[in-house]
Amino acid sequence: MMKVKFVTLGCKVNQYETQALKENFAKAGFEITGGVADLYIINTCTVTRQADIKSKKAVLKAKRENPSGLIAVCGCLPQLNREDLLPLGVDFIVPQDKKPYLLDFILKKQVKEYKDVWSLKITNFFNQRAFVKIQDGCDNFCSFCKIPYVRGRSKSRPKEEILQEIDRLSARYREVVICGVNIGAYGKDFLRGEKQQVSNRESLASLVKEILKNKNLGRLRLSSLEPRYISDELLELFGRDKICPHLHLPFQSGDDKILSAMNKKERISLYKTLVKRARKINPMIAISCDIMIGCPYEDEKSFQSTVEFLQEVRPMRMHIFTFSPRQKTAWENLRPQEASVTKRRYKILKEMGERFSLEYKERFLGKTLSMICEEKKDGYLCGYTENYLRVFLKDKVPLGEMVKVKIEKIVDDKLFAVRSKTL
Repeated sequence: MMKVKFVTLGCKVNQYETQALKENFAKAGFEITGGVADLYIINTCTVTRQADIKSKKAVLKAKRENPSGLIAVCGCLPQLNREDLLPLGVDFIVPQDKKPYLLDFILKKQVKEYKDVWSLKITNFFNQRAFVKIQDGCDNFCSFCKIPYVRGRSKSRPKEEILQEIDRLSARYREVVICGVNIGAYGKDFLRGEKQQVSNRESLASLVKEILKNKNLGRLRLSSLEPRYISDELLELFGRDKICPHLHLPFQSGDDKILSAMNKKERISLYKTLVKRARKINPMIAISCDIMIGCPYEDEKSFQSTVEFLQEVRPMRMHIFTFSPRQKTAWENLRPQEASVTKRRYKILKEMGERFSLEYKERFLGKTLSMICEEKKDGYLCGYTENYLRVFLKDKVPLGEMVKVKIEKIVDDKLFAVRSKTL
C-alpha cells in the first residue's frame, strides 16, 4: 500500500480541498500518513511572495525526507507559475483548475468524466471544527491580488449540496465554518445572464438562514467577509445564538487614497459604520482584520490615517502583512516601500494589535463563554470560544466537545479558564 503525505499551505479553502483529496486517495487504497511517505502532495498558496517561498520550501523538505519519493505540486502556485516549479524536479504539476483530477493523474487513469471545483466534497474533517466550502473565485480584481487570476471568477456552490454536507458534518462537529475566497459574493453568479425577482435571489444571508434551521448544528462561523458585501439582513443574523459573534474583515488599509489605488470599492466611512452597527447588534462581537503595509502608494500621511482608523476601530486581532508584487495584477511592476520603512510601520501596528487584543481579552475576565476543545497542549486543553478567543483549560474533556468555561486569568497574553458546565 502506497503511503501519501499531504502538506497544505494557505487558506481555509485549501484546507477544505486537501481534506477532499485525502478522502479520494483513501478510497483509492492509499494510506494517509504524517511521516515518511512514498508520495507527497503539496497543496500550494501564492497569495504573497512569502507564500510562494513557503510552498517551494515544502517541496524541498519533502525531497529531503524521502529522496526517492514522488512529489505532486498542486493548487494556486502552479496555475500561473508552472515554470518556477520545473527546476525543483517534481513529478506532477497540477494547477488549481485541474485539482479535482489529481488522483486520476497520479494513477495515470484516463479521465472520462468532467470534474468541476465542486467535485471535491468531504465527509469528515481533520480538525475539531469542520470547514465547508461554499464559494470559490473572485470578481473584485484588487490591484495587489493575484487570486482572481488563479481561481477565476466567483462561483457559488449549489445550496442543496452545502446543506447536505453541513447536515452530515453537524452530527459530528460542534462548529461548522463556512468558507470561500469571497463568501459575501455567494449567489451573485447564479444571476449572470438571468432576470430574476430580487426576492428569489440566493445570497449569503438567505443561505445562512437555511443553515441555521439545522437542528444538529452547534454553532456556525463565517470566514472572512468583504465589508461591502455585508447586507443589513446578514448583519442582523449576528444577534442569533448559533452564529459565532466574529467578523473577519479584510480592511487592508485605513486610508481612502490607498483603498482607491487598491481598486477596493469600500471607503473608511463604510468600515466605521459597519463596525459600529455590528457592535450595536452584538456588543461581544469580535472584529478581526487584515492590514497591508508597504504598498507603493503608502506615504507617511496614509500610514498615519491607517493608525488613526485602527485606534478608533480597535480590532481584537490583526493580520498584518507586507506588500509583494504579484503576477498579472495592476501592481505587478511596482516596488514596495523601503524595507526599513515597512519594518518600522510593521512594528507600530504589531504593538497596537497586541494592545487591542489584550483590551478585548480583559473584557471577558470572569465571564462565561463556550469553548470547543480542539487540541491538547502543555497539559491543557485548548480551543476557541464563540468570539474567537483561544482559551486554555485544565480539565478532562473529549476533543471536539463544546463546554462552558469561565475565563479566570490572563498570563503571558494567554487566556486560562475553568470548567463551568457542559452544554
